[in-house]
This record gives sequence, structure tokens and C-alpha cells, in this order.
Amino acid sequence: MSSEYTPSLAFHNAAAYLSNASSLSKVSNDTKLELYGLFKCLTVSSSPNSSRPSIFDFTGRAKWDAWSSAGKTFGNRLVDAEARYLEIAASLGWRDQPIATPPSLGKKGEEEEEIDWDDESPPQNRGTGAGGGGGGMGATVSSVAPPPLGEDADTVHGIALSGDVAELKGFLDAHPEVDLNERDEFGYTPLHLACDRGNTIMVQELLRKGVDQNVKDADEFTAIELARVAGHEDIVAILEKPDS
Repeated sequence: MSSEYTPSLAFHNAAAYLSNASSLSKVSNDTKLELYGLFKCLTVSSSPNSSRPSIFDFTGRAKWDAWSSAGKTFGNRLVDAEARYLEIAASLGWRDQPIATPPSLGKKGEEEEEIDWDDESPPQNRGTGAGGGGGGMGATVSSVAPPPLGEDADTVHGIALSGDVAELKGFLDAHPEVDLNERDEFGYTPLHLACDRGNTIMVQELLRKGVDQNVKDADEFTAIELARVAGHEDIVAILEKPDS
């Protein structure tokens, strides 16, 4: 559902300013994401219009969380959301002054460019206007280093990601003391990782080893909930069986 809110000219001016602000190079990633979430709430809708991305889609997940957080914080108080956006812009050097050419926002709900998390180029090279590449933090959150894509292969979590059941059996024979319900540094158990990655055979093997399906990750998701979000219906069916 598109936002029915019409941002002020000051918002457009601030968004255009942020597209080129050199001060963004010193802004924390949290602030960049907050700007992104506020922009989406004000120009698209108060909450994400898609399901939360997989734990391995770090870019999409961070964007989704920022948007969702802004929506939960401000709800229908979009005037306050805009005020917060302008407050951050002002802290980065923006002043409420007319710009030479009003930015073109395009149609509400129009698909934006993907965030370039690894873009180290100066802000002025990222595009201009609130609907362009910079988008006043509406389309770009730069210089955010994503977490590693996997675990070390010689850990039970890394093996769960790989889907190599034979390797898991060998590892457990050599390390019988390993706790298969232990969460890694990101808060995931081996079962969480296997479910999200869609490793059906690994999921079945972990269940045979007696893992606890009810352990929640750092975001309060159980393994079956991650499987649902990722669209792995075969794994969902396995976990829903009474004897699983």
C-alpha cells in the first residue's frame, strides 16, 4: 500500500542535499539505515510490503529491518517521521533553503535501485535527487561491510551450512561433546542454518540427533519460522510432523 503522505518541500530539499553530502562519509551505519527507513515510510508505506529476507541476504534484511523499525516507531505519525528525517539532515549540515531544481521523486511505490553496501565512492558520484542513486538515503546506504557469508568449515555450524551429512557424522564422532543446540556468534543453531539454506537432508540428520526445534535465534525466530520465510516448504512439512 503506497503512502498517502505527501512530504514537504523541505523534505525534498533535505533528500537532495543528502544525495551529495560529503558528511555522509563519517555517518554511522545505524544512522544511514535510519535515514533509509524513514525515507521509505514517507514515500512508499509505513511498513515493508514484502516478507523479511533470508538471514543470508544481509543487504535486504538490513533494509527491511530499518524500514520496519521506522514504521513501528512512528506509525501514522508521519509528520513526526519527517521531522526526524529533517533533524538528522540538519545534523549533517543541511539547512532549510530552496534548491535550484526541485528533486524528482517519481511515482510513489516505484521500485528503487538496490543499496550498494560496498560502494566506497564519494557521495557526489552516487547520483542526485531524492529518487536517484543517492535518494537522500532512500536508495543507497554505503560503506556497510556485510557479515561473513558462512561459518568456518571445521565447525558444526559451518558443516550445517554445507549440507554434508557424512562430514557431520564424522565431526560428531570426533567431537561427541558438541552441543548441537548451541548458537553461533550471530545467534543461529545448526538447525537454523540448515533450515534457512534449504538443506533438507541436513535438517533430517540434525533431527535424528535430537536437536531442539524450539530454540530461537537473536530475532526470536525458531528454525521452522526461518524455513517458512525462506520458502522451504519441504522442510516446514518435516518439522511439522509430530515425531520430528
